[in-house]
Amino acid sequence: MKKLSCFIAALFVAISSFAQESDIPVIKEIASVEQNDITTLDLFNMPSNGENHYYLCVGSLGHGDEVVQIVFDPVFKLFIPLGNSMDEAIETLKTLQALFKQPVNSSLEMPGCLAFGFPNDKLETVTITYRKPFLSRQLEFSLEREGYIRATYVAKSDIGSIVTSAKIHKKLFPKE
Repeated sequence: MKKLSCFIAALFVAISSFAQESDIPVIKEIASVEQNDITTLDLFNMPSNGENHYYLCVGSLGHGDEVVQIVFDPVFKLFIPLGNSMDEAIETLKTLQALFKQPVNSSLEMPGCLAFGFPNDKLETVTITYRKPFLSRQLEFSLEREGYIRATYVAKSDIGSIVTSAKIHKKLFPKE
């Protein structure tokens, strides 16, 4: 009798463990560019309910003001939604790339979310500004929170690499 009840209990535990649903979404990485030890630029697709959702992860944000940014939060990342198709994603990336042809300190605003692990529905306004520090060109992705600026910087070459990778991905997987 004990063996039978132990067997039934073990069977119940095994069956109930298969019935669990995960809240962690499936993420399909398309391209990645490593900038430095702190920031990695990632282009990925996070499909849900049979629909694609493309995002650009620009990495962790620093904390500070217009002059000094200190990165002490490597857990939360900034995600920029690019669209629901690869064509929309490429167009949004080209919009970011076109900012390099504007005058220095030109900016645009896009929705984005600062989240742990993967993007969520809590979007806020991200200001993307073209900066040209000494011998480089970069985009500053910034959020203002509680009087402080949270920002990260992406080089022109890295944006170009992501755009090229997105175009290649579209040619390789035209039905996606």
